[in-house]
Amino acid sequence: MRYQEKARALLGERKLLFSNTVGQSAREDRDGFKRLVEMAAEFGATHVHVGEIPFRYDNWVLPDNSDPYAAWCNHSPGLLRVCPPAELHEWVSADHAARIQELILWQLDQMKPYGLKGESYAVEPMWLPEEVYRAHPNWRGVQCELGRIALRPYFAPNIDDPEVLDLYRRAMREYATLFPEVDHYRFLSNDSGAGIAWTSNVYPGINGPTASRGRNGGARIAGWLEALREGAAEAGVEMRLNIHSSGFSPELNAAAQTACVSGTFVRGGNALGETYGGSGASLSGGLWSIPYPAVGVASVPAFVENLQRVFKASAESNGLAAISLSGEQEEVARWCLEAFLDDPEEGSVATARHIFQVAAKYCGSESGAETLISVWRAIDQAGVALRQVRQKGFGQVLAFCSVSMRWLTRPLVPEPENLTSDELRYVTPYIFSTDVERDLSSFSYVLGKGVFNGEAVTWMARWCLTEACGALQGAERQVRGLAQQAGISDEARARLELLAARIGVYACLVANARHVIMYQYALDTAGQPQYGPNPADYDDNMINDMRSFGMRKVARAELDNTYELIKLIEKGGGKVIEHALAAEEESVFMLDADIVGALRHKAAVMLDHWHDYERLYPTCKVWDFEPPNRGNIV
Repeated sequence: MRYQEKARALLGERKLLFSNTVGQSAREDRDGFKRLVEMAAEFGATHVHVGEIPFRYDNWVLPDNSDPYAAWCNHSPGLLRVCPPAELHEWVSADHAARIQELILWQLDQMKPYGLKGESYAVEPMWLPEEVYRAHPNWRGVQCELGRIALRPYFAPNIDDPEVLDLYRRAMREYATLFPEVDHYRFLSNDSGAGIAWTSNVYPGINGPTASRGRNGGARIAGWLEALREGAAEAGVEMRLNIHSSGFSPELNAAAQTACVSGTFVRGGNALGETYGGSGASLSGGLWSIPYPAVGVASVPAFVENLQRVFKASAESNGLAAISLSGEQEEVARWCLEAFLDDPEEGSVATARHIFQVAAKYCGSESGAETLISVWRAIDQAGVALRQVRQKGFGQVLAFCSVSMRWLTRPLVPEPENLTSDELRYVTPYIFSTDVERDLSSFSYVLGKGVFNGEAVTWMARWCLTEACGALQGAERQVRGLAQQAGISDEARARLELLAARIGVYACLVANARHVIMYQYALDTAGQPQYGPNPADYDDNMINDMRSFGMRKVARAELDNTYELIKLIEKGGGKVIEHALAAEEESVFMLDADIVGALRHKAAVMLDHWHDYERLYPTCKVWDFEPPNRGNIV
């Protein structure tokens, strides 16, 4: 605990949260949580994040993947889910609630010896089963689902209704009674199965109960927060509550913040000059990180730089600063914290000094530190390039294409619509789709929407992904060179070899995305005749159909990429990709437990269909012919 005093001296009265949350890719990791708590205590934290629910298809929120929409909130510890009042027990399982309560109680037990408080995060007001509203029509609030990825309507509770407010008040009272150490609670709304009536940007369009249409929206939100705060106060807990949404207009934010009582916040603020959050430094992973499902490649230089803001941001004295990290980077996170707290200077010179110190420790020698820093910068460069590959509906191509649509394990074949159920056995169970047959007929369907359509967007995406892939492949080579340097310890060598494998996996994931996009482009343009001369000089008079040539070229690149990924997973020396550890962890956000088996099966299916290219688009015609007048692709 030698750093605790140093950290607290810098923080003063400010609060600091440690978190290892990963969003919808959450799994239960009690050993990892214990390590997080120990680090939090050692480095001066006051709070630890609790309550993120491990993703399982085993509850009333998401019993299976037949309707995937509720996957967005399956990890969320919503109040009426964790502490359902008796009126809801017929439809909201008390047994399921008890399992969540047990997890949170266990987490708090790990924190008690260190005097740490808890913070939690949920989507709210979160939808309830339709049967609730059939029995209590006045409880039905805003319709909030994203229709293209849902099979039915989802309605959030009506927080204008006094009975619903009382449900929330009593749920919070029970929550605060069970978990008095939790005194910060954040909520996401108008997304992921939650919503506020008569606000813009709920997916079905502005809607809500007719009776409350004319009510001041700020009063609606502030009144709900106040009811929650009153419930916590009844249990003796002074709870700080914050709700945020990109769908709240500036006018609604201002009205709600003006109506907020002390300790309640909308988008982090209120009209009383109070602030919910503070500066943050992240070395985390999970679904919402750009590299996911790659692991252990978060930005070390950015983390070091942001630690200055966390520990020196005196202007944010009443907000909760945050440090988030992943289990794969706990060791380097510790080194970063130690480097800063041993030398707590601010500015770019100090930042460079701290980064160099961490790099030297990481690679086992000062001589290799500069090279490792250039590797970290290259990883950052790849992340910048990947962030440009945005489409309407998502901003993370790897998470939602490679994982949720299973691009990584889907075979590239020229007639994807004809693949059998056995050929797709690693794909169909957990693809994020409400129309699997439609979405498996084309790689362009992602989260229920056609994407990467058209020449311009295809090539822009292709070049961004090529830039990212090149940066990562160069970084991998540099790290493998560092691992071969003389005079470093076996521990440092193993660490560098694992990092090289992780970067290599990241590069394979990026290459897969590029290949799938370009393969679909080849499929989309296959209706256009594409003829060209055979490049062999001994047969100049032969005209080839170039469609099979183009498709096979991309397919071969992906086949080789798949085998490279298998090699890295099998021989990487540790965890190199996020995937399920058991079948029950597999989901639309988590790759297969048998990830290597899935990849080998993909490669086998592609090879089984390799002659389809020649059958569909014969490279060499049997008879001489003239190309159609319309010519090649425009």
